[in-house]
Amino acid sequence: MKIKYLKLKNWLLISLMGTLGLSACHSNKKVVEPDPEPDKPKPSQGDYRAVPMYGVPYNKYSENDLKKVKDEPQAQPREPQVTVYGVPTVDFAVKGRVVNANGKPVEGVQVMLLNSDIDPQNIPTTPEWQQRLKSVSDTTDVQGTFELTTTDRPWEKMNVMVRDIDGKKNGNYESQLIEVEFGEAKPGNRPMNGWHQGTREAEITIKLENSGK
Repeated sequence: MKIKYLKLKNWLLISLMGTLGLSACHSNKKVVEPDPEPDKPKPSQGDYRAVPMYGVPYNKYSENDLKKVKDEPQAQPREPQVTVYGVPTVDFAVKGRVVNANGKPVEGVQVMLLNSDIDPQNIPTTPEWQQRLKSVSDTTDVQGTFELTTTDRPWEKMNVMVRDIDGKKNGNYESQLIEVEFGEAKPGNRPMNGWHQGTREAEITIKLENSGK
């Protein structure tokens, strides 16, 4: 009788457990892991967060991080740099005398100081060029003396051109082109620096040949 009672009791327990969805061997109940960040809002499925251009999600920043970036010294805007284009210059000074074949001074002769860029055989006749040539020209006096000055690039050599412009007054002379070589630059009226390289001087005597006309 006792055995039947125990069998009936076991049968009732098994039936009750089956009705409740339980098993005598294991439990179907899910174990919930503890949340390490319970106060942080959880994104729902399909919730897409905005990501800044530099690739760090916004929720990775803290107020301290933002304050640190704000307090860091910022690069100051640079002032615009002015670029100056040009070439160094030298003051040239040439003085001398013009004489004839007998060594007598010749008056009324035009003397010009030309750099190597000017073709003496093809000098332009425009008003601008005539004004430029006038600034580097001189006319000999009764002693046949002249003095030329100009500011140009640091040439080592320049040309002196002589032309008889007074007709037959003091005789007819052929034009001449003389190459003048200058020495080392020396301090002049202006201080020497990277742009101005001083003054170069030369002194010459020019002997003219009679044209026979």
